[in-house]
Amino acid sequence: MATIALISGAPGSGKTTLATVLADALGWPRVDRDRLYAGLVDGADLDRDQVVAHGVELFWTATAHLAAAGCSVVADATLYRGQSEADVRRVLDPAGDVRNVHCRSDLAYGRFVARGHGAAIDARVARNAPLVTDPLDLGRPRLEVDTTDGYDPTVDRVVAWVRGR
Repeated sequence: MATIALISGAPGSGKTTLATVLADALGWPRVDRDRLYAGLVDGADLDRDQVVAHGVELFWTATAHLAAAGCSVVADATLYRGQSEADVRRVLDPAGDVRNVHCRSDLAYGRFVARGHGAAIDARVARNAPLVTDPLDLGRPRLEVDTTDGYDPTVDRVVAWVRGR
């Protein structure tokens, strides 16, 4: 059965950076929901709400299809406590062994704001913080990774954990 390394955390928590490092170390493909959104913005005539809806579905579907085909995968996204658990159970659980890696950093919001998205998006991220700062409750193995200054635990330990060692 394929492994799905599901990388979550608040915007700015380091999840995409960690997911990239993990995918390279593991030799697995990476599904990045932000890149899927960008592709939909560039390639389709959709408004923001449509991009989000299509992007979320595409993220779950692409990740599940890779795993169902026997391909272990790293997938990263901001996931929402109380909402995303149902999607994981419905779409990913049947497709592979989900390993829940959650990124955390006290610097996350400041990192996000420094990217210059603008006040409206910064405010939305601040409002959503209670839903994305804590990990999903999946009843699955979970590893908390502090990305404040490097990685704690180290990348080698995260790789070993994702591999089930």
